[in-house]
Amino acid sequence: MNEKKIKMLVYMTALSAGTLLISNLAAIKLWNLAGIAVDGGLVLFPLTYILGDLIVEFFGKKNAQTVVYAGFLINLIAVAVFYVVIGLPAFPGWEMQNEYAMVLGFSPRIIFGSLVGFVLSNLFNNYVFEKMRNSDGIMGRSFIARALGSSAVARVLDSGSFEIIAFFGVLPLNEFIKQAVFAYLLGMGLEIIISPLEVLIEKGLKRYVEN
Repeated sequence: MNEKKIKMLVYMTALSAGTLLISNLAAIKLWNLAGIAVDGGLVLFPLTYILGDLIVEFFGKKNAQTVVYAGFLINLIAVAVFYVVIGLPAFPGWEMQNEYAMVLGFSPRIIFGSLVGFVLSNLFNNYVFEKMRNSDGIMGRSFIARALGSSAVARVLDSGSFEIIAFFGVLPLNEFIKQAVFAYLLGMGLEIIISPLEVLIEKGLKRYVEN
């Protein structure tokens, strides 16, 4: 692996782990979209699939799996640190202990659901993407076709596992179903919308590596 590809992999690994952490922090808020409860992490989470697709494309499935595990580990460390800091005695006069705990004291169900969904869906996305890349037809020839195709399949696993672990029994059943379906459709829709940018990034990185 040349120096350019090593540098690319370092940046992509950092972005992948950081995106997951930011998404988990943003997921604390449920926002109202036309009467449907949507977690804030959905705004950024599609980027994890784009990064995953690019990593598989340039570095192969094994390296992509390593990046997924690294992101999982970094987020576990972050959660552990947040809980330790919350448990430390507040300095007299610092009046934000409750607010700090409310924001960073992740619901165990949300963080567990998010991490499980991230690992399972990204590993599955990488597997499907690699299979498509080695196939005949449009999936083998077109980066964006296999990127969107693998995401469409992997997002079912992601939305299903996260929503069940995080919100099943918390929200009324009809709200739970609406949120799970809408989370899948919105996440997939966002990725489709930014897919032209993904193509430009892939072409730009290819030129960067080859020059």
